[in-house]
Amino acid sequence: MGVISRDKNQINCIYGNESDFGKQLEGYLKASGKALLMININETMPTPTQWQELAVDLNTEIENFLDFSKIENMNINSQFDANDYLTILENNPKAFLGAIIINGNKTEHITTVTEVLNYFDADSANIKRKTHEENIDINKSNDKDNFI
Repeated sequence: MGVISRDKNQINCIYGNESDFGKQLEGYLKASGKALLMININETMPTPTQWQELAVDLNTEIENFLDFSKIENMNINSQFDANDYLTILENNPKAFLGAIIINGNKTEHITTVTEVLNYFDADSANIKRKTHEENIDINKSNDKDNFI
């Protein structure tokens, strides 16, 4: 059992609000109709244990959560361990890349708005997608239906 709360009726989102992506994210997540827990790392930094759990869930390393171009005086050829990367993240929250979304047992690291929509498998209006192989009902269901 992990230290991060997981509920299929709630979306937990770990993000930084300084980027344009971070500013748009909450609006997209609200479209899901689920309860939201937005964790802005500029205000509340997850614990090292929570970061480790997220990295394990995502089958990745902590360093993949960082955008090194946003860290001053950073030599990208330097070798660090997971604790070093956590210290770098704590001191440079603006370097956090994208967001991590948790819903029930599903955890994703996303970096674009398109990935948010794919996470829910819905279009921008949160309507389930239909494939071209599904039959579409084009018959009137009542006299008030008006098809062009």
